[in-house]
Amino acid sequence: MGQLEENEVAKQHHELCTALNIDATTAMQAWSSYKDMSHHYLLEGSQLHWLGCSLYVSCRKATVPTVNSNRTIEGNLVCLTSLLKQCKMSLNQFLSKCRKWADMCKLPDSFVVKITRLERNFAVSKVIFTKYLPMFKQMFKPPDLDELLMHVRHNKKKMIHATPTKVFEFTWILFVLTKAEYLDVSNDLVDAFHLLIATCDLIYANVIQSKLKDLVNLDFPGMPRGFLEPRYCPPDEGPCIISTLCKHYDGLSLTIKEY
Repeated sequence: MGQLEENEVAKQHHELCTALNIDATTAMQAWSSYKDMSHHYLLEGSQLHWLGCSLYVSCRKATVPTVNSNRTIEGNLVCLTSLLKQCKMSLNQFLSKCRKWADMCKLPDSFVVKITRLERNFAVSKVIFTKYLPMFKQMFKPPDLDELLMHVRHNKKKMIHATPTKVFEFTWILFVLTKAEYLDVSNDLVDAFHLLIATCDLIYANVIQSKLKDLVNLDFPGMPRGFLEPRYCPPDEGPCIISTLCKHYDGLSLTIKEY
C-alpha cells in the first residue's frame, strides 16, 4: 500500500471512529491491527469494510466498568448496526469478512463462536420475518411498506397516531429484543417461531383492550364477538389468539403459552 493510499485509509478510519464516538485507545488498537494485517495480507475489496472488522474486534476486546466496581461489561457498547451503516456494509458481508479477519489475526475460538452465533441468529430472524408478514396481515390491516422505509423524525412531544405500520414495526422490534434475551431461542427456529406467535398474541390483546378498531383485520377469526359494536366493553383480560394462530401456522400452543 502506497503512502497516499494509506493516508486516505487513515482518514476513513478517523472519520469512522469519530462517527461512532470511539475512544482513543480502541481506535489506536484497531488502526494498528489493520496496518499489521495490510502488511502481511492482500486485503481485497473495500478497505472501509476491513477497517470495520478491525474496529469491531477491538471494540469486543474493550471493557466498560459498571456501578459495581467488581464487574465490567465486555465491549465498549458500540452498536453493530451503526458500525455496519457507517461502513456501508451488509451483515452478510460483515460475517464473511469477519471470518477471514479472525483467521488472519488468529483470533481465539471464542470469537469465532460468537460470529457463528450471530450468523445463526440472523438466519433464524430472516426466516421468521418471512412468516411474520402474512401472520400480521391476518390479524391486522396490512402495513404500508413504503412508510417502513421512511425514517421520519417525529417531535417527541407530539403524540404519534397508531397505524398498522407502527404496530407492525413495534411488534417486530419487541420480538427481536425479547429473542435476544434468550440464547436458546435466538438460535432455534422452532422456539423463535413460537416466541413470535406469543408476541403477536400480546400485541393483539392490547389492541383489542384499547378498542383500536381501525387497526384490526375484520376477517380474522380470533377477533372477539361484538368487538365492532359501539358499546363493546373489553374484558379484564385480552383475548388469547395463540390457538387460532397455531391452527394456521402449525405451532404448539402448549409450548407457546410457557412464554
